Amino acid sequence: MSKYFIMTTRRHDDFTAIMTYPRAMTYIHKPSYGIRMGADYKEAYPFEMDPESTGLRIADIIHNTVGYLMVSARMKAFLEQHVKAEIEFLRFTLMNHKGRIESDDCHIVNVIGAHDWLDMGKTEGQRHPLEQDRFTRLKRLVLHEDRIAPDANLFRVSPAPGLILVREDLKAQIEAAGFTGPAFLEAGTPIRLVL
Repeated sequence: MSKYFIMTTRRHDDFTAIMTYPRAMTYIHKPSYGIRMGADYKEAYPFEMDPESTGLRIADIIHNTVGYLMVSARMKAFLEQHVKAEIEFLRFTLMNHKGRIESDDCHIVNVIGAHDWLDMGKTEGQRHPLEQDRFTRLKRLVLHEDRIAPDANLFRVSPAPGLILVREDLKAQIEAAGFTGPAFLEAGTPIRLVL
């Protein structure tokens, strides 16, 4: 059986982070849940570098607190080549601390849809008070591996749609390519995540 990992990021002193949404951006929840933005994403919205971050380098997977998978052009090209999932890439502009464009070729990776591949009985965490089929915190994420499509190497699960999961072979390719920014948490092991 393949192993699966939650792909996330960790803050690093050398790299910048994003902590807020652009004021003009609407339907901000959609890229966190795998809902297509389409025409609701009207432009390459400007995201600002966190003013508290000392690092100015742009990682291939950009640390953020807005709940998106945000990537460099290099990482976008890799995902386009190696990932089987349907993805809506939403280009954005990264503004530096002086209000100038640092990069106009970064992208939100909106993995479309979420699957019923989570084992609700074995997954540990805190459930949403109004939506009991969703989690707000996770202590252990357990998948129904027998339900996962054979070609699925990057996907979301419906009880925790804000998470991006990757299969071990894709994780190995990301690591071998030397991409900066990613961190991986193995499914089935103890974790602490707020969703």
